[in-house]
Amino acid sequence: MCENDEKPLKREDLRKRAEARAAELAAEGMELHPVTASGRNLAKKFWGKEWMKSLGACEVYGMRLAPGRTYLRYGCVLDVKAAPGRMDALGMGEHLYEVRVEAEPPDEEALARLRGRCAGHVGSWIDLLKGNVSPELMEILCSPEGGLFPRPEEWRFSCSCPDWADLCKHAAAVLYAFGVMLDEQPELLFTLRGMEASALIPSAPVSSPEGEDSLGGDSGSLSDIFGIRLD
Repeated sequence: MCENDEKPLKREDLRKRAEARAAELAAEGMELHPVTASGRNLAKKFWGKEWMKSLGACEVYGMRLAPGRTYLRYGCVLDVKAAPGRMDALGMGEHLYEVRVEAEPPDEEALARLRGRCAGHVGSWIDLLKGNVSPELMEILCSPEGGLFPRPEEWRFSCSCPDWADLCKHAAAVLYAFGVMLDEQPELLFTLRGMEASALIPSAPVSSPEGEDSLGGDSGSLSDIFGIRLD
């Protein structure tokens, strides 16, 4: 089915639908973690800004990303849950949709190379999370090849909307929402990559957060995760 199977909505209609659906879910007892943003620059701090730059440079998705920014600004990202290797979200359009965004974690060899390039540049993982990094380290971490941000081929998207494209506007909104989340929780970048921030310090062991499903493990349907029935 094509993208046009979802009727285009005016921006204010998007906001009203999102607010109404969020109120319904809250009345049903669901705890939501909405992500909103306004202004020209969606992110304000180091990691959020760098995340947005990495998306902007991702030409493979072209104009697919632009509607995602609009949906985020108009309050259509009702909930986002981050786990190792993925984000599960609820996005509002004509209806409420389940969105999953997965990022393939770096393999041991790639992580070892990145850690080796960071040697001598990382003072502490706290400085790393705060973005207190040298220009040299920033170039290493934000490199399109071998840096921290997932490459286009490392992403996998799914959405319950009728859009046939790999990246629909609801998934694009979640990608931008994640950048906003990094402003307050930069450690989520490492969660998404399935690694600890301390893994980039050469003396630290490489480990993944415990007690979480690995990427590729089926933790059940998204409806089960959110505990609601979608329209």
